[in-house]
Amino acid sequence: MPASERIREEAALWFTRAHSGAFSDAERASRDAWLSADPLHRAEYAALDRVWQAAAAVPVGRLRALAEPGIADVGPEVVNRRASRSTAGRWIAVACVCIFAIGLGAMMLPSVTRSPEHLAQLTPSGAAPAQTQEIATRPGERRSVTLADGTVVELNTRTHIQVRFTPAQRTVTLLDGEAMFSVTRDASRPFVVDAGTGRVTVTGTRFDVRRIEKHVSVAVESGSVTVDGVPAQTAGATKKTSALLTKGLGTTVQPDGTVASASPVDLSTALAWRDGKLIFRNATLADVAHEVTLYRPSPVIVANDAVGQLRVTSVFSADNTDELLAALPQFLPVRVQTLTDGTVKISSK
Repeated sequence: MPASERIREEAALWFTRAHSGAFSDAERASRDAWLSADPLHRAEYAALDRVWQAAAAVPVGRLRALAEPGIADVGPEVVNRRASRSTAGRWIAVACVCIFAIGLGAMMLPSVTRSPEHLAQLTPSGAAPAQTQEIATRPGERRSVTLADGTVVELNTRTHIQVRFTPAQRTVTLLDGEAMFSVTRDASRPFVVDAGTGRVTVTGTRFDVRRIEKHVSVAVESGSVTVDGVPAQTAGATKKTSALLTKGLGTTVQPDGTVASASPVDLSTALAWRDGKLIFRNATLADVAHEVTLYRPSPVIVANDAVGQLRVTSVFSADNTDELLAALPQFLPVRVQTLTDGTVKISSK
């Protein structure tokens, strides 16, 4: 088999596993090593990601059916033996069907040209112009995207990011919403998340950044990150403008750029959105209404402060906020009313 075809099939296998919903840390490490081994690997992987985005995401069930089990704890040489023509063919067929379904026309995944000029455009580590990309999710939508360097970004509801890769730095601007980053390690090119009043810098780790209005929070699942307040250079002498976070720690950034000291974070609650869950632990009803609004096209409001201060401890599905709202009167002295403009109002009984 020609080397170019083998690389294309390996990329298809890794991409399928990465989006299967059951991608282990060992598999991620092996995938990252494969990406780092050859610029052509990254180029083929980036081509698959463009098809994935055009197809508006293949259902997880289909990807799991495509993925071959047992890749964890194996090196690239084993993947080379196991990546078969049929695996890549099935992946390409699914991608083509999805593209056709959204009106782009059935097409085969184009091969990546081997010209130096084209390779430079697809490979962030080459001497190439900046790569840019803009991604957003709708209310209630969650989405996983693989960037050109192999970094996986999981976007929560109402999230908007801008991606800019240069040979010297990888930058993602979080304009609004929340995203989980599984960053491919590259010590020569730091990965920076710009969240307005806060900036997170890493070389390779897993962390969550949330930016809702002027409030920014960061939580680290593995590795370490540096959080800097922006603009740190104008902050008062008594204000803390940076924090180093390691696994299980988090911080918040105030609108003036002040960074709170690192403190333990309940990751099971903070990252529950990735599994489609909303977990509230003694949260005010006002906070619950604000959070639920993020998952709906129309807002949820509380009638007054007294109602807003009622407390909620429960777990709900982020995919069905109607059920959450319908359940509130079952354990709180409230009634839920949908107004003519779609707004949901919670008031006392």
